[in-house]
Amino acid sequence: MTLALTDAEAILRSRLGEPVKPPTDYVIGFKTPSGKALAVHREATETRIWFQPPAPPNLAGVRLMDAASNRNSNINGPLLPLRAPTTLRVEVDSPGALDRFLDWYAGPGSAPRNIAARAAIDPPAFRQAFARFQALIAAKSGHPFTGFREGLTAVWESYKPRLRDHALGLLRAGEWSETDIGSGAILDRMIEAIEIHDGRSNLTNNLVFWQNRFGHANRDHRALLEAGSNPKLRREIEGLLFGLFRGGADEGATFDRLSELTGGKYPLLAYFFFLKDMDRFMPIQPTGFDRAFRALGIDFSTLRQCSWANYSTYNETLVALRPLIEASTGLKNVRLVDAHSFCWIFSTLLKLEAEGSITKAAGGKDEGRILGGREKSIIAMRLSVENTVKNANGQIVQRVLKNKELRMTSAELEKLMASLLDLQDNRCALTGIPFQFLGPEADKNLLPSLDRIDSAGHYEVGNLQVVCQFINFWKGDSDNAEFQRLLMLVRGVE
Repeated sequence: MTLALTDAEAILRSRLGEPVKPPTDYVIGFKTPSGKALAVHREATETRIWFQPPAPPNLAGVRLMDAASNRNSNINGPLLPLRAPTTLRVEVDSPGALDRFLDWYAGPGSAPRNIAARAAIDPPAFRQAFARFQALIAAKSGHPFTGFREGLTAVWESYKPRLRDHALGLLRAGEWSETDIGSGAILDRMIEAIEIHDGRSNLTNNLVFWQNRFGHANRDHRALLEAGSNPKLRREIEGLLFGLFRGGADEGATFDRLSELTGGKYPLLAYFFFLKDMDRFMPIQPTGFDRAFRALGIDFSTLRQCSWANYSTYNETLVALRPLIEASTGLKNVRLVDAHSFCWIFSTLLKLEAEGSITKAAGGKDEGRILGGREKSIIAMRLSVENTVKNANGQIVQRVLKNKELRMTSAELEKLMASLLDLQDNRCALTGIPFQFLGPEADKNLLPSLDRIDSAGHYEVGNLQVVCQFINFWKGDSDNAEFQRLLMLVRGVE
């Protein structure tokens, strides 16, 4: 009898939690509650485990191997103790044998545990943030927030349950059989359930970045598309999807293995689990939800944290928001999807506010936030230009710097930048991306930056445009027309 590596890893995750370092194709490692290391050799066809001495007693299904063969360079970092010459290795032949080995090596403290903790939420901080949410709703729509089934929240968010129903109709998971695993049939249905753009029902799947607008490498479901021509990858992904939707597989182990296979595409994996059970799992867009969590005073981040532990905490945090939303609104039976919608709408409104795109309701209080941010950004651009000119007057340092002159007064420069922002409708001249202005929620890459159209020219009228900071960095000293041509190619326009 042989214990499959995927089954062994699932048991280890359930007993010991997350790996102590990102797994590689060769090694996945864990630590016991007492700090002892162990690791699985993923290249072996059998389940073989490196561990620290002493040797185990006689355990059914566990064979102590003659040689440790532990010079693999992937045994590093927190697993470095396993490179010692005293390291041992066993071969385990069944789930029961692995449990017996872990009972001996890790002790009773390694029993399966619930890793779905929720992030701490401070009720007073939530109430303050919710008041801000209500003010932004009123400013954007002209109407107060009254519930999730009417008004702006319904317009923006009511499509999600309908989208899920539509996707499940395409997925038809109830028709899957084990004989489909490896055939491509499960993969095809999942891709179809992702790539939804149905004009008749007015549904487009924006929960996963699947469209080929910015290159194949940036598509969330890239691994699924490539698995069509990779039999080994196709079989593994289809096996995991079958286990998730039909086979009662361990959800945590399935999530983490899919994360490894798809390059940690968090929105894609969250979408799988949202399709499975929307009473427990929600979609995710890490940048947006992290923005909302910061505004709510929640010390929790999801960006580049694609793991079952993080996703579990994310969903439990949304669960914890439900009674707070009910207490602040007087609503009853706030659903998990409502808490999700609240965070997403709040994040979107914060982003619009940072861009200066919130429409103020008639008679509403003007706190000067947006105007102040724009003015501060203009001053910051002026100071940057003046500093650039000061340090670029043709002097020789380690190389000759271009001579850059400012051919107007500081006041004239600020007035010109304000007029350019108005002319460009507060958008980047080269990409059309809306600017964000200085403020606590601003993305620094989207702050405005003054660019010389002809980089060999000076800071003068007719040679200036305002672009996003990251665009100015990317453009550098490139020819403006050539840079525009390359940007158009990225957009698929000749």
